[in-house]
Amino acid sequence: MSRGTPNLLNLNLYYAYTPSDLTIMKKAFEEASKLLFNSTDGQMCIGTVRVSTNTAFQSKADVWVLNGTGGADSSGFGVLGIPDTHITLHAGTHQFTNHDGPWGIEIGQFGIVHELGHYVFNLHDEYDDGQYLGAYCVSLNSVIACIMDGGTWSCPKHHRTEWCTPTNAQLSTAHITNPMNRQENINQMSCWEEIFNHCNSHYGLGLRIPAGVDSKEPPGWKNLLWVNIGDHLRLALALDRSYSMSVDDKERLAKEAASLFVDLCEYDVGEAIGVVSFSNTAISDYPMHDVTITPDTRTEAINAINAIRLENMTALGDGLRHSLNEITGQGTVSPDANVDEAIILLSDGVHNFGSETPLDVLPDLIDRDVQVFTIGLGDPAHPAYPLDEGTLLDISHQTGGSYTHALNAAELPAIYANYSAEIRAMGSYPEATGQLELGASREHGIFVDSFTNEEIFVLHWPDGPDSLELRLKQPDGSMIGHGTSGVEYVSKKHYTFYRIKKPQTGLWKMTVTAKKKIETGHKQIRYTVQAMIRTPGLSCRVSPRQAFYKPGEKAILQAFVHAGGVSVANAGVSGIVRKPDGKLVEVKLYDDGNWKGHGDERANDGVYGMLFSDTEALGTYRAELVINNREGITATPDERAPEWKPSPVPPFIRAARCSFSVGRKEVKPPRTEKVL
Repeated sequence: MSRGTPNLLNLNLYYAYTPSDLTIMKKAFEEASKLLFNSTDGQMCIGTVRVSTNTAFQSKADVWVLNGTGGADSSGFGVLGIPDTHITLHAGTHQFTNHDGPWGIEIGQFGIVHELGHYVFNLHDEYDDGQYLGAYCVSLNSVIACIMDGGTWSCPKHHRTEWCTPTNAQLSTAHITNPMNRQENINQMSCWEEIFNHCNSHYGLGLRIPAGVDSKEPPGWKNLLWVNIGDHLRLALALDRSYSMSVDDKERLAKEAASLFVDLCEYDVGEAIGVVSFSNTAISDYPMHDVTITPDTRTEAINAINAIRLENMTALGDGLRHSLNEITGQGTVSPDANVDEAIILLSDGVHNFGSETPLDVLPDLIDRDVQVFTIGLGDPAHPAYPLDEGTLLDISHQTGGSYTHALNAAELPAIYANYSAEIRAMGSYPEATGQLELGASREHGIFVDSFTNEEIFVLHWPDGPDSLELRLKQPDGSMIGHGTSGVEYVSKKHYTFYRIKKPQTGLWKMTVTAKKKIETGHKQIRYTVQAMIRTPGLSCRVSPRQAFYKPGEKAILQAFVHAGGVSVANAGVSGIVRKPDGKLVEVKLYDDGNWKGHGDERANDGVYGMLFSDTEALGTYRAELVINNREGITATPDERAPEWKPSPVPPFIRAARCSFSVGRKEVKPPRTEKVL
């Protein structure tokens, strides 16, 4: 690889900026790109920074810039591309690049690159952080030492331009082991060795370890591209219409679930929806339209969904390509015209027809930065209608979306509702299920926290059209009616919901009543209640450390909890893992820094981990966790401002989910550019 062709690191940036502040922050990222280019010996620099003020951009942002003069932090290690993980910076600190900040010692570009070391390269600190006493890289003051042994305020360490190298290279940045630092203890190798390994295994980049130290700026640096993003959503629903969808009532229930997703779109706020279906071929059942109340495009899209008719095969690749074409307007829509672009793809089978495979389409989805949220419906081991979960997990994993397995179609409405929330950077409350006889009622409590500025209360049921009714009671005891001012109420045959802006804080009551007898012969009506929550700045995400594991290999699960963009420590994180055979295993995640015992890399940093060892069975595992914050505090950041102190975080409850596979090797598409 020549110095003239660096790999480009593309970043998404969430920043509630003013135009003048944005110009200054752009300069800081330009300087960070130069430092990254220098430190990698000309092998990498920042390519494009896509910046937005829209809160819907938060879940896919790699960097959050907050106001104030705080420190910097990364919500994980080697987690580039995982939604809801990000670096946190502060404008009042990291926009300064030449000792010109409030304390007169800040060099913001150094702090940015140090955090990129965590976030992109899977590197750990090499300084004395209170746990690794006396730790350092090579020299306490030398400029020729490691960037991971410094920070924004670490004068003169923040003038360093190198990553430490293997000891047998006999370079002046070679590691020490006494006292041992965090990078050596966890990764057990120098930073350059870890950069080499991680970039090869995760990004397919063949970076070389430098043969010697050269702290001079190499030639070939490229100016970064700075792009301001709007505030729209473009969503494509891709539905499998192969003949196998006629079995077990899958077609009807899939259409009901997709209709719920459409109804959850919001009128006249810059959202657009399109519907694609695929079998022997892929077609546009409803071309991309803005979601408007006049005309009622939600109703138009739902009518198109209900008109879909089944055919024979499963052209999964063509379905992806057609969905991408709807998003791009057959190539006429700029990739930077909208804040978020996503495909929600449902399939109950195996790709077996069409002009393209899913692997053929993946590079274009990745280059466009389109997230794909996939749903696999049915039994993977079914003798007549097998399900290719691995491909669906591959698609979602490599595009930054999510995969969910539904053993039966009755689970689909809850999955589509969760995806509706996830795409919009909304949270969700732990869902509840129940059964009712005719005339009976049941009450479910939902705690609305102080972070919330919108809540959607949803009830759905698979059987008996118009059989259930939902009533809402506010914390002050008053009822929310169908015609309450400022409340959107939607009621369809198999679902109903209320959308409430700025709801009262406290315990809400959802009362479900069975008002009509169902005709299926069942005495009781099954139902599910959910709540989707818009809470800008509050996010709870769970993710496997990797999407694919070998049988018997310990899977690392991590939860990332943030409030106001800052990590939250002292929260409770627990739940279950659903194994491929349906068995449930109770789990708990820890934030104790016990890497070998719990897979947690740093104590009290708001990243919670666990080692899941029950992985002998082949197939897809699904983690379903609850984050219950009762006594949370702001986590200790990687870089602490001189006046930093932890502060309490108000209580909240959220649900989070993820999937990983055991026994299947990840398939990576060919890359057309040297871009992370």
